Amino acid sequence: MRNTLIIHVLLPLSIIMTMGCIDTGNSEGTNGMADTSNGMNRLSEETSAYLLAHGDNPVNWYPWGDEAFAAARTEDKPIFLSIGYSSCHWCHVMKEESFEDTEVAALLNDAFICIKVDREERPDIDNLYMRFTVVLTGGGGWPMTVIMTSEGDPFFAATYIPKNASFGRTGMMQLLPAVARQWETGREEIAAQAAEIERIVIHSQQVSTVSREPSQGVADSSFSAFRSSFDPEFGGFGTAPKFPSPHNLIFLLRYWNATGEQSALDMVTATLRAIRCGGIYDQLGFGIHRYSTDREWLVPHFEKMLYDQALLTMAFLEAYQATEDEFFAGTAREILEYVLRDMTSADGAFYSSEDADSEGGKGAFYTWSLDEMSRVLTPADLQVATEYWNVTESGNFREAGALDNSRSILHLTRENCSSSLTSPGELQDVISAARRTLLLSRESRPGPFRDEKVLSDWNGLMIAALARASIVLNDPQYLDAAVEAFEFISDRMMTVDGRLIHSFTMGRQGPEAFLDDYVFLIWACLELYSASLGQQYLHTAIELQGALDNHFADDSGGGYFFTGDYADPKIPRLKESYDGAVPSGNSVELGNLISLWKITGDPRYMESASRIESAFGASVSAAPTAYSML
Repeated sequence: MRNTLIIHVLLPLSIIMTMGCIDTGNSEGTNGMADTSNGMNRLSEETSAYLLAHGDNPVNWYPWGDEAFAAARTEDKPIFLSIGYSSCHWCHVMKEESFEDTEVAALLNDAFICIKVDREERPDIDNLYMRFTVVLTGGGGWPMTVIMTSEGDPFFAATYIPKNASFGRTGMMQLLPAVARQWETGREEIAAQAAEIERIVIHSQQVSTVSREPSQGVADSSFSAFRSSFDPEFGGFGTAPKFPSPHNLIFLLRYWNATGEQSALDMVTATLRAIRCGGIYDQLGFGIHRYSTDREWLVPHFEKMLYDQALLTMAFLEAYQATEDEFFAGTAREILEYVLRDMTSADGAFYSSEDADSEGGKGAFYTWSLDEMSRVLTPADLQVATEYWNVTESGNFREAGALDNSRSILHLTRENCSSSLTSPGELQDVISAARRTLLLSRESRPGPFRDEKVLSDWNGLMIAALARASIVLNDPQYLDAAVEAFEFISDRMMTVDGRLIHSFTMGRQGPEAFLDDYVFLIWACLELYSASLGQQYLHTAIELQGALDNHFADDSGGGYFFTGDYADPKIPRLKESYDGAVPSGNSVELGNLISLWKITGDPRYMESASRIESAFGASVSAAPTAYSML
């Protein structure tokens, strides 16, 4: 892959249009093939839970690295790159359907060099190939599949691919032989048609060269766009699926605070109430699932991500500050209770995620049948609990292929949502006791897999949320937890020369840090300083900022690259500004720099902040809702 922003596409349009859109072990056999006589492949030596889960596949997987690319060149084979993460439902489906299947594995091993990547461990690889996938297919997601040359030039991309063709999707059994034939017989045709495809990709990747700060009206434009897409009936924005997107809510809270526009605050409070009372919220164990598959916030995608817990905590805290409504403070406490109970290591660091699936299928751990509840609750409590959480004999959870559709996703009706959570009384006492009983019973079920990978960036977000909660909720236990997690990162995820490490798993350090690791940890340090006035946190923030400026800054164009100047040379250095599932590093860094300037008075911080504004000003003005944090 050339060290440039341009992504080269080398598959004929006729093939693309029919496909649909949607280091290593030392034991080797001949031709660079891993010795799989023991039933294991090269991934069995990795630490990532996602990679280890594929360690016994019949596919001859390589981890990302020079060995895989060298094998592709030596054997003159294209590369089959698969990117996913451990809590991804459709990644599990594709693993079971295709990567554990000997027929598919035979096709892959014969014609391809196969590379598997954990997107959470290597976000730089994921960012690059997701750009390509979105441009070529019109959408993105995981598992992400990219087929490319031995030099890293992609010529096919897709998300989930079934084993056999179904519902208009080409299957692996059809795709792989077609690509292999094209590779052997049609490379000149691929090259001849590449120019048109490349033109489309290049056009979509064009970044304005106009350097200017956002216009004064950009915040008003963003507010107007959010108001236009707001769902007044169910809260949130758009239709389905619905993501919490807490940075959008935080923007609206800040906009209300700056302008007094009441509708901005109303949109936030309606959305947060709908989330807390909906099926997207774990009514028994607390915490928030990744997104709602429907407009009503009822049916979630059941995985739980650490970053959602951190950012939603911040949104609920700010809503509490804006309204003084205990409903929002209470929800923030609940989310933190879940994180400290279920997502915290013995050493105080925070785990990455919990799976959407468990034994029995997606949602089996969280949903209830009326019969199951009747076994653990008294008849009187059962009547109250089933009415409160809307559990019925017919159920409300319909999972494709499930034999039992009588299960219910616990949620609250709009009528009893707010009052029942904040008003003490007999009902709340009964519900609290029933919740404890049901939660204890649920713990006996086979639980979802927990990815115990520790990530610097997501831990930074959680530390920042806890430090802020200690102030807003006046509770020192949250500051204690934030300090313990920060000390874990300081002790185990820093090199001797002060460089940050991105991930830590099974006692081993992962790759060196990316932009978000530095930026989110600086944010955490600033929140810790605000909460404790401990000078060591300010000093660490300044030291991390110095490393960020030395290794990540784009001195000519402004802003910061996602990778440092020491990064993998096969990955182009990209600049991210769009706020996705988490705010971009450049967005959060703008706030960090302003805070550092206010605290220290050093004008260099404000100069760097101004360069970020200038670098992304044109993009922000053109699509302000995509840059809500910035």
